[in-house]
Amino acid sequence: MGTLIVAFLFISMGKSSPSLSSSGDDKPPTLMDKYQFFAYFEPIALDPHRDIYIRRFSKNFPVQGAIGFLVIPWLWFALMESVAGGSPGKLATGIRVRRKDYGKAGLGVTTVRFFAKILSTLIFFLGYIIAFFDRKRQSLHDKIANTLVVKK
Repeated sequence: MGTLIVAFLFISMGKSSPSLSSSGDDKPPTLMDKYQFFAYFEPIALDPHRDIYIRRFSKNFPVQGAIGFLVIPWLWFALMESVAGGSPGKLATGIRVRRKDYGKAGLGVTTVRFFAKILSTLIFFLGYIIAFFDRKRQSLHDKIANTLVVKK
């Protein structure tokens, strides 16, 4: 069932129904008119059995599941932190990820930091909570990767 819903979502993307199209004047259709993603996604988001869909997808498509839930986020965060110094949120707030010696964190360091974040999360977010009690405000993943989050 979950596979059918996902297939329906992908097939339906880009098609707009007359009831949700633009107001009829010469305005171009909006993004919501074109894609209606939220209209299709809402039944899945509200379904109490949605975890079954996720498990079935993971079981039937293990490579795609690993790519979607591990590889893509790793590439995003590791590359953003190594190239730009942080995620868009960090950049917008004026903070950066740096090595302990305040040098730019490379791809290897940010990769270690990314996978250590998983550990910080798996132990009931204690890896994040320890930052409140640390003198340098380092989380567990920062300690493991020897990094600091500093103001620009």
